[in-house]
Amino acid sequence: MKTKTKKTTQKVTKEVTVAKKSPVKKEVVKKEITIKKLSKKAKIYLLALLVLLVLIGGCFYKFGIVATVNGKPIYRLAYLQKLQKSDTTVLNSMVQDALINSEAKNKGIVIDQKEIDDSLATIETQIKAQGMTFEEALKSENLTKEELESQIRTQKIAEKLVSPSADPTQAEIDAYLKENKDYLPTGKTADELQTLAKQQIKSQAENTAINTWFNNLKAAAKIIYR
Repeated sequence: MKTKTKKTTQKVTKEVTVAKKSPVKKEVVKKEITIKKLSKKAKIYLLALLVLLVLIGGCFYKFGIVATVNGKPIYRLAYLQKLQKSDTTVLNSMVQDALINSEAKNKGIVIDQKEIDDSLATIETQIKAQGMTFEEALKSENLTKEELESQIRTQKIAEKLVSPSADPTQAEIDAYLKENKDYLPTGKTADELQTLAKQQIKSQAENTAINTWFNNLKAAAKIIYR
C-alpha cells in the first residue's frame, strides 16, 4: 500500500509540474507582440498610401487635362512642352537669376532691403514725372512689385560682382551730348546735362561689363535643359 501511494503521489507531482510549465503566459505575450507588430505595419501601409496619393496628385498635375475641345482633351504636358519651345524668355531669366544668386552666395554678397526700397522710390519718381502711376507702369510691363524687386536685387548683385567701371572722361561726355542732342530733355542747364550724360555713359559701361561677366559665368556653368 505504501509503495502504491508513493507512485500516485509522484504522478500527481509530475502533472502539477507539467501544468506549471504550461506556455499560457508565453502565448499571451506572443499575441501582444503580434498585435504591436501589426499596428506598426498598419502605420507603414498608411504612410505608403499617403505617399502614393501624393505621387498620383503630382502625376495628375503634370499629365492632367488643361482643356477639352469638342470632347478631345489637351493635356498639360503637351501644353507645357509647346509653351517652353515658343517662349524661352522666362526660362532664361530663371537660369540667369539662379547663376547670379549662386555666385552671390559663394562670394558672400547680400543686398539690403533698403537698397531695393531706394531704387523703387527712384523708379516711382521717374514714372510720376512721365504722368503715370507706379501701379499703371507695372501693369503695362506685366510685372508685380515682387517681380520688380527681384529684378532690382539681381541687378544690384551683378553690379557688386562686377568691377565698377571708371568715370567717363570729359571727351566721352562731350561726344555723348553731341550724338544724343536730339534726344536730350529740354529745360536742363549745361551742368545738369553733363551729369545726365555722365550717368548714362557709366550705366552703359556697367551693363556691358555685366553682360560680358554673365556670359562668361554661363559658359563656365553646367546647365542642362530638360
